[in-house]
Amino acid sequence: MSDSVKGIFKTLIKIPVIIIICYAIFNAFAFGITYFKMLGLSYVAMQTAMENNFIPARERATIEDWMQNEIETGIIQNVSFTSGTTFNKQQYGEEVTVGVQAYYRVIWPLMPTETINGTYNGVGGNTFGGNKTSAELQATRDALEAQRKSNIVIEYKVPGLKYYSDLDN
Repeated sequence: MSDSVKGIFKTLIKIPVIIIICYAIFNAFAFGITYFKMLGLSYVAMQTAMENNFIPARERATIEDWMQNEIETGIIQNVSFTSGTTFNKQQYGEEVTVGVQAYYRVIWPLMPTETINGTYNGVGGNTFGGNKTSAELQATRDALEAQRKSNIVIEYKVPGLKYYSDLDN
């Protein structure tokens, strides 16, 4: 092969590799930012639980509003308290569980949400496209969404503050 053909093939091989590396760098950077946002959110929830020995309804509403409007984005979804979080009043000084969780959505090129259905005309009379109907593709997407679980979970067991009026003798 001549040098120009080798150069073309090297370039053609480099392009998808460069695209995958760029997506990997983006995902690592975005995960770092997301994790620190979740860590800050967990500190707010932890401090609230330590001060009150539970998370009161008013503070809970404020934190959940912050979760939905400030934390949740296209790459971080299903931000919520963990199921073990204490929302009922506890005796002062008791151990309280508090935590937050979210799903980080990794972004890759040609994700399953981008698949097409039907056949389309290509060059030279060739056709291309998927063999699935729109309903089958939506069912596949829904099944993938159902498999997703929270992969960022930050949970603490913290001691509540003790006040002298609540101390048992």
